[in-house]
Amino acid sequence: MKKINIMIVCFLALNFFSCSSDDDSSSKNNDAEINAQEDEPLEINSVSSALIIEGATKKTGTLTPTGGLEFTMDYSKQSAFQRKGFEIEFNSASDYTGAYIQLKDENGTADSYFDVPRSEIYVSGKGEQTKKSRGFLKGKSAGKENDAIIEVNLAETVTAGTFCYVICLYDGEGNISEPTEVCVTVEAWGGNSDLVGTWNYTKQIENGREIKVTEEDCESFTNNICNEEYSVDECDILNSIQLKFNNDGTYELNTSQAEKYLNYQESEAACEVIYKESDFTYKSTGKWAYNEEENRLTLVIFSDVFDYGDEIESETYEFGDLGLDGPLDISNSTLKITESDSYDGVEIDIYEYFFEKE
Repeated sequence: MKKINIMIVCFLALNFFSCSSDDDSSSKNNDAEINAQEDEPLEINSVSSALIIEGATKKTGTLTPTGGLEFTMDYSKQSAFQRKGFEIEFNSASDYTGAYIQLKDENGTADSYFDVPRSEIYVSGKGEQTKKSRGFLKGKSAGKENDAIIEVNLAETVTAGTFCYVICLYDGEGNISEPTEVCVTVEAWGGNSDLVGTWNYTKQIENGREIKVTEEDCESFTNNICNEEYSVDECDILNSIQLKFNNDGTYELNTSQAEKYLNYQESEAACEVIYKESDFTYKSTGKWAYNEEENRLTLVIFSDVFDYGDEIESETYEFGDLGLDGPLDISNSTLKITESDSYDGVEIDIYEYFFEKE
C-alpha cells in the first residue's frame, strides 16, 4: 500500500512540474508574440493621418532643405506608446520660426508633412515635473535645460510597430535646415509575464538613502516667519503601495500616504511654526509596456484619483500621462524599478523602488 502511495505521489509531482513548465513556456511564447508586433513596419501614410500635434498644419508635398539652420538631437531611435505617443526633443542655437515633420520609410516619404509653429514648441527647464506626488511616481523630469520639445500624440488606430520621421527647422527667410531622421518603435502593451501579479512596496533607495515603507521621509529647511528664520521639517510617509500588473497590459496602482507640511498663513499669524497634517490615498489605472531590448518598464496613466477624505480629485488623460519609466530587475519574488533624473547627460537623482510579490 505504501508503495502505491509513493508512486501516486511521484506521478502527481511529475505531472505538476510538467504543467508548470508548459505554463511557463506558454507565457514566454506569448511574450515573444507580443514583442514581435513591435518589429512590424507601419504604413506611413496611415500613421501620418493618425498623428496629433497641437497647433500644427498639415501640408501636401515633400520637404526641400536649403541649409542655413543648425540643430542637434541626441538620438536616432526612440520609443512611443499607443495613444500617448512620443516627444521630439532638440536643441538649436538658430533663430528658427518652426519645424517641419514628415514620415518616411524605405520607399520614400509620406504624402504630407506637418508644419509646427514655434509658438507650439515648448522649452524645458531643469528639474521640471509634470505632476504632484503620486507616491513613488515622481513624474517626468526634463532632460536638458533649454531643449525644445514637440509633443506628438497618436490616434487609437496606431498599433504597435515601427516607423521613421525626418525633422527640419525653418525660419522667416525661407531657410530650411538639413533633415535629421529618427526611427520610432510603438511599444506593445504588456510583454513580460514575470511581472503579472500583485506587488507590494517595501522600500526605496533615493541617492543611496534607504527609506522603508511607513518610515518618515523628511526635508529640513528654514523659512521666514514674522521676519525671523525658523527651522521647518516637512515629512511624507508612504504607508502602502500596491501595484498590480494584468496579462492584458493594464495595471492598477493604489497608495496610502500621509504628509506634514508648513501651514504658512497660520504660522505667520501665530509667529511660530504650525504644521498641517493630512492622510490621503491615490489610485491610478492605465497600461504598462515592457521594452525587452532595454529591460525597461513604462506605466502610462489614463485615469487617477486623489482621495483626501473630505475632498476627491479625479482626472482622465485622453492621450495618457507618463507615470513611471525605468529599467527593472526581477529576482524570485522581488522587483526593483529604477528611475533617474538626468541633466546634460549626467544622472543627478537616482531612485530605486523595491516590491515583493504576493
